[in-house]
Amino acid sequence: MRDPLAVDTKIEPRRAVVTVVAAALVVFALITLNPSVLGTIAVILAFFVMIMLHEFGHFVTAKRTGMKVTEFFVGFGPRIWSFTKGETEYGIKALPLGGYCKIVGMTNLEDVAPEDEPRTYRSKSYGARVLVASAGSLTHFAIALVLMFIVLTFGSLIQPTTTLAEVVKGQPAAIAGLEKGDRIQSIDGHRVRSWTDVRNVIAPKGGQTVSFVVERHGLFRTIKVKLASQTDLGAHRGYAGFLPTTHHVHYSPIAAAGKAPVEVWNIGRESIGALGKIFSLHGITSYVHTVSGSSTSPSDSSNRFISPVGLGTIAHDAVVAGWISVFGLLISINVFIGIFNLMPLLPFDGGHIAIATYEQLASLVKGKRVQVDVAKLLPLTVAVIGVLGFIFLSSLFLDISHPIQNPF
Repeated sequence: MRDPLAVDTKIEPRRAVVTVVAAALVVFALITLNPSVLGTIAVILAFFVMIMLHEFGHFVTAKRTGMKVTEFFVGFGPRIWSFTKGETEYGIKALPLGGYCKIVGMTNLEDVAPEDEPRTYRSKSYGARVLVASAGSLTHFAIALVLMFIVLTFGSLIQPTTTLAEVVKGQPAAIAGLEKGDRIQSIDGHRVRSWTDVRNVIAPKGGQTVSFVVERHGLFRTIKVKLASQTDLGAHRGYAGFLPTTHHVHYSPIAAAGKAPVEVWNIGRESIGALGKIFSLHGITSYVHTVSGSSTSPSDSSNRFISPVGLGTIAHDAVVAGWISVFGLLISINVFIGIFNLMPLLPFDGGHIAIATYEQLASLVKGKRVQVDVAKLLPLTVAVIGVLGFIFLSSLFLDISHPIQNPF
């Protein structure tokens, strides 16, 4: 990619040093006045490192496949400091909002010197282009797998059971007669073996009366519960008003190596489902209501995006909850970014994958090289950037005006 905030100026070295030192002093003062903020800063820095590893994935695969990379920078905007090694300029820029690596010839719109054309992204094979474009997301998934392995090996996985730990007073389950300690066996004839089964059976039955078979003190009882209905991203979800007991599952390194991909896959599946809900008609309507202030629970994070301000809040809460929560947050962020970045639209990496796939299929059908004219996609790309801008500004507004409730 390119620096979207690129300028030709370079900050004077003395001013750059003063700026960096001032920023360091501010951070040091914050840590001195409030030591607990150190963990939050560490999590935010970890997020920044993840973004740079994303770009490093593009960088390494581009180099390996013979593409020319002319820039690899931390940050955007004017240069603070840089050096050139070989054909690549490495350095730091003024705005610490991420980073980028510049690969020549990403689209047909870029003018490239004739001698560099064989080393452009667009001139390489389909496999090479897909590998380079997907390398960022693959890096996020790899980070998530490593972090999950660490959690399973040195921590534990919290596993909910079908035994009730709490029945909320005044809610449907308590009114019907369910009690703490009841073990759910089936719901409306559906055998439940996990808490996920319980949620899946209840979710579509908002407002309906369902039959619970529970085990209590060795005896089986049938209790009918009229479920409440909660709004979740515009859809109605069944609600009973109880919480499960949980237990901690520990894994050996070998078992963790097999379990980590399964857990990361499950998180990915939930992320895809959440994105599907958010970008559905109901989800968009609900989000607009949240932003406009007409939602009844604007502080609920289930139907809103998170800005850097909100990330700071969540990071602080995760630090307070412990290192497993911190790792869980980082795992979720990596999986979400990895999936979100694969959306088949420019400027996402998934857009480049979609273009490469179309060109490959069209070339096979027509028997000659087909190259997409990216100029025709510019209106759609501008629209996508506009949506991203709205998401950023609206999430920033919500995170300032209606801070997210503690998710831990």
